[in-house]
Amino acid sequence: MKFSQKHLFVFIILIQITLGFCQSGNKIKTEYASRKGFDKVIFYENLNLNQKRSYRDFFYSNLPKISKDEEILSNKKNQIRYKFSLAEVYNIKEDELKSIEVLKEIQNDKDYQLSETELMTVLVSLQKSYLNLNLYSNVFKINSEIANLRKKGADFPLWSYNFKSNLYARLQLFDKAIPQLKSEIKDLFKNPKRDSLIIPSAYNDLGFYYSTEKNLDSAYYYYNLSLKRAEQAIKPKDFETYQRLIGVIKGNMAVLKIMKNDYQSAIPLLEEDVTIGLKNNDDPSGTARSLILLAECYAKIENYANAQKAIVQVEQLLKNELNTRTKVSYYKTKAELLKKLNQNEEAFSYYQKAFKLGDSLNIEKQKFLLAGNDILYQMEEKDNLIEKQQADIDATQKRILSIFTLSLGVILVTTLIYLYNSKKKRKEIEQKNAEISAKNRTINESLAEKELLLKEIHHRVKNNLQIISGILSLQNNSISDEKAKQILVDGQDRIQTIALLHKTMYQNENFNMVDFQTYINELITYIKQANITANKKITIHQEIEDVQFNIDTAIPLSLIINEIITNCYKHAFENKTEGIISISIKKQTSDLYELAIEDNGTGLPENFSSIENSKSVGFDLIQGLCQQIDGEIEIISKNGTKINIQFKEPT
Repeated sequence: MKFSQKHLFVFIILIQITLGFCQSGNKIKTEYASRKGFDKVIFYENLNLNQKRSYRDFFYSNLPKISKDEEILSNKKNQIRYKFSLAEVYNIKEDELKSIEVLKEIQNDKDYQLSETELMTVLVSLQKSYLNLNLYSNVFKINSEIANLRKKGADFPLWSYNFKSNLYARLQLFDKAIPQLKSEIKDLFKNPKRDSLIIPSAYNDLGFYYSTEKNLDSAYYYYNLSLKRAEQAIKPKDFETYQRLIGVIKGNMAVLKIMKNDYQSAIPLLEEDVTIGLKNNDDPSGTARSLILLAECYAKIENYANAQKAIVQVEQLLKNELNTRTKVSYYKTKAELLKKLNQNEEAFSYYQKAFKLGDSLNIEKQKFLLAGNDILYQMEEKDNLIEKQQADIDATQKRILSIFTLSLGVILVTTLIYLYNSKKKRKEIEQKNAEISAKNRTINESLAEKELLLKEIHHRVKNNLQIISGILSLQNNSISDEKAKQILVDGQDRIQTIALLHKTMYQNENFNMVDFQTYINELITYIKQANITANKKITIHQEIEDVQFNIDTAIPLSLIINEIITNCYKHAFENKTEGIISISIKKQTSDLYELAIEDNGTGLPENFSSIENSKSVGFDLIQGLCQQIDGEIEIISKNGTKINIQFKEPT
């Protein structure tokens, strides 16, 4: 191919960009290394968010090393500023448990009084970490604390503008995320403190939400709007940040082309994204994902040579620590390419690697969720211990003050008795009041002990159930029979359903009742994660009234819900890539409730006559559980399956 002046000019520009990036990265690392002690913290604080994200690995390795610096330890204000920076580094690196631990240290430090702005920063950071851990009950709890703080006039961090839309997106409610994000963008335009990156980033997110809803025209519109805003606002000020954002947007636009089977148009967009990613070399997993898509596009147009080149580049990136999901995608794409090249044996080995790694990813996710819950519970226990110790100190001070006051009162009364005989009756009244107060304190202490004991019982039951689930998981690894393995997995799901129930109860103020709105949110999240390997887009709509049930009703009802929704995932959407499940719980009369679960799947088999004649273990379990709550079950199989259960709460 002839090498024209135009090609030479582009080549020179690319070299200049690459050198610029390298010099920028080296400059940040060199500048940080040249500083000492607390100056390193100040340097980190003054970086913009994009720079912090771009060099997250560097700061994750180096910032914790200065924790013992004398300049930091000798000054409480410096300690708190250092911990804020450290928590942010952990959050950007997605090490959420460490981030939460540091933020809790800041929040519980009795020697430092947080300002409203600092407290807001702690709460918003905790909010992000809990959201990334899918601990929605903790998120909602912090939401109310943030709302109270904002009523007092505290500023809300600018880059947390999209929390509500992000929460909807995490819950797969993109139809609600889109209008919420549009409203948040309107508010950003009114905020004079916004930086140049925030609006283009918001438009990119909006385009992604539309693409998830398969509204490709709107997705294109907002991606192009993001490019235009970046060209105007970022490129003149920060070319490195501009290049990074352009790479992300072009990669997203390539996905839209792929969704329309326009692989030829997707290729140059992906190549541009890959070029920028390889130059920056700060997100190997993201670059690898774009290379995998590029290989798939070349394979689709039967350009297998270029597809293999892209796969080779991915294999070079495997030297870095790529995330597990990216590795699974690489194995699958490699297997497909080998299959098309008629290298079937080698293709089969890569299919096996993808399946094995995907299975381990799912197990690790469940373990991570359980570990997160346990660690957070330990942190809550630590908070409770600190609060109890502080309460004990306050009580001791009050007792000393009471004794002193009482002694002074006795002296005063004794003196006044000589002058005023009527004061004798007043002294008797004061003594009776003291006795009543003492009895009230004893009663309150007894009630507090009983509540703590009941909370501990629920927590231990939950822990014991999770231990049983872990034992079943270990047993499952040693069994080769697939039918037996599935039975154990089903058992684990049912045990986890009850464990989540006890977790909800010990987090509730009323330990005898279960808040079903909160519980169903966590149960649905668990079921989605447990069935993620189904590779189907299943949307779950919820309409749960604000109802509470005692444990005798909650356990069979939760097992029924788990059984039905899990069966929907397994059987209702065979030969389908997506589907909808709707669940509602409504109160009919003072003691009558209705549970309705409906899907738009394939429906029941034609030979299904009634639940009594069914030979399914699942239906037998549902029928038995219904009897425990005096329930009547009705099954309708038309355009899917609908199950209605009328039940009562035992008194």
